[in-house]
Amino acid sequence: MNSLEELINEYGFTDEEINFALERAKGIIFGFAMEYRARKVLENYNFTNIKSVNLPTHDIEAEKDGEKYYIEVKASKKSPTKEYSAYKIAMIAQLHGIHLTLVMLPSPRLYLTEEILSEPKKVLFEFFKMLFNNENDKLKAFLANDKNRKIVESYNKIIIHYFPEIKDLTSLEIIRPIL
Repeated sequence: MNSLEELINEYGFTDEEINFALERAKGIIFGFAMEYRARKVLENYNFTNIKSVNLPTHDIEAEKDGEKYYIEVKASKKSPTKEYSAYKIAMIAQLHGIHLTLVMLPSPRLYLTEEILSEPKKVLFEFFKMLFNNENDKLKAFLANDKNRKIVESYNKIIIHYFPEIKDLTSLEIIRPIL
């Protein structure tokens, strides 16, 4: 509580003002405290170079066995990937490393994000990964599957949004029919 004592002493806040501020900031304090706890969990899993980053795709970056990991910390009891929008899935697919989801409640569990995505989001993730990595042969075969193609077509607004970022002309020709 040293931080609170500093605020009280330096600015003369009353207990009522501090309680009001704490009540308003409870969610923020909870989130940062849980992120701190997550860092300790990752240390126990032998991750190194653990850094808080607070990006749209992840909260923490870390390394383990020479691999780079991007970790999203979830402190809710809801489905851990429920709030992973299609835009976020596309952003995750652009990362050069492994994306993990660390679920903190009821007890810490670490998941490979792509394994816990819903089926449509999993298909979208695979699509964007192949697209952003210019894996054109895999992309053609992937879209030749009717189920995959229908799922991807249902996300055409997101694909159009990322269209300017696709520099490979072959990739553009492969996806043009689904737009």
